[in-house]
Amino acid sequence: MERIAVEELVKFKMLPFDLYNEEGEKLVNAGEILTSGKLLQISQYEVLYKAMPKKSEREEKRTPQSPYSFDTEAEQIKETLEPQKPKEIVFDKTVNRKSKFKAQSQVDMKSYYATTMFAIRENANKDAVQMVDEIKDKILDDVQAIIPEVKFCSQLKLLGNYYDCHALNTAILASTMGYKLEYDEDVIEKLAQAALLHDIGMTRLPKEILEKTNLSQQDNKIFQTHTQMGYKILKYEMHLPEDICLVALEHHENNDGSGYPFKLSGEQISSLTRVVGLCSFFDDLTSNRTPHKVKNTKEALRIMLEVGTKKFFPELLYQFVNMFNYNDLESYDDMVQ
Repeated sequence: MERIAVEELVKFKMLPFDLYNEEGEKLVNAGEILTSGKLLQISQYEVLYKAMPKKSEREEKRTPQSPYSFDTEAEQIKETLEPQKPKEIVFDKTVNRKSKFKAQSQVDMKSYYATTMFAIRENANKDAVQMVDEIKDKILDDVQAIIPEVKFCSQLKLLGNYYDCHALNTAILASTMGYKLEYDEDVIEKLAQAALLHDIGMTRLPKEILEKTNLSQQDNKIFQTHTQMGYKILKYEMHLPEDICLVALEHHENNDGSGYPFKLSGEQISSLTRVVGLCSFFDDLTSNRTPHKVKNTKEALRIMLEVGTKKFFPELLYQFVNMFNYNDLESYDDMVQ
């Protein structure tokens, strides 16, 4: 266990570790919301210790192997990687002033997500799953509350550092599609959870790969392993259902079979992945993470239609484009606060 000062706890919304007093008594479990009342309660202790929760025997047991055959070369690449391990939780507090989400809600979502990713990097276990569920529930509550007021897709977007916002934006868009298309509640919850975790394999990539704007052939080979890594994290470390795990594995597959890692096409791609993959690509477009540079949502939707059924299922693409007013001309640069 490692000693920690009460003052250091203020930066956490949710604790990524268990908290103990000097006698070894557990005060707060990892994943718990650290309310002001709880902070006041534990501030009476002069000495506090933090420790990552241990996995139970049940968690250590591996679930049956997936029918997918993973590339041994990708396995070898993984062995050589130095995963990014931040020493403290930091996140971008940029706000979209045009968003229908309240400013504090935007910051809270980023804070919760950053804390959860920190916990997963340290120990991807059931406590991390609980933390993901808390973010998922907040997103669903907030999305449901604002959908009637949303006219433009850009009013849903979080702005700032891509890695702080991408999974959140994908989850917001995927759950919005679910509500607009009147999916069953359990499907909407799965869409939000899968979207939040679809890029979880990125946590096992070296920081220098993520920071590069132009990837070499070898860099790209390493980058593409994040899909298989993500699947394994969700299935074997977090023990999530197969349909959630498949989204991490398949979200770069394309409708025409041109994607990776298995060049799946059409109905071979799972139903959750089809929605999450579409929403993920749209956020990449509007974050200028693709070769197509856009200034606003209208330009992004035009690119989506040009790419069309090569990447996406026709019905889903049509439904996405028509979710909100197509004539969304607000520049993302002008929305930053």
